[in-house]
Amino acid sequence: MGSKFAASSNCYMAPEVRTAGGKFTQKCDVYSFGIVLLELLTARLPDSGPENDGKVLESSVRKAFKEEQPLSEIIDSALLPEVHAKKQVVAAFHIALNCTELDPELRPKMRTVSESLDRIKIQ
Repeated sequence: MGSKFAASSNCYMAPEVRTAGGKFTQKCDVYSFGIVLLELLTARLPDSGPENDGKVLESSVRKAFKEEQPLSEIIDSALLPEVHAKKQVVAAFHIALNCTELDPELRPKMRTVSESLDRIKIQ
């Protein structure tokens, strides 16, 4: 039962630092933030558990968006009643996916992430 509630800290590390000699950068922090944001939006752990079809959370969500799966299959069921906020939830997913790009050069700066989150308004 413990593994259901605790993910390996390796799941939060950017791919470029999981290898020997990888250096931590601000882009690594952005990646980690993106993983946490995906956890909040999906209520899933970031590891490759059965709820993620054996994939890490980032890959699972990216695949779901690419295949245009219904939002109800991706998000935390507690967010489903917030139908009026669908646009905002999708925007938050896009921010999280930008943060978790495999290429660190494609990830935004944390300031950009913060500004993007600030622009999401509840109507």
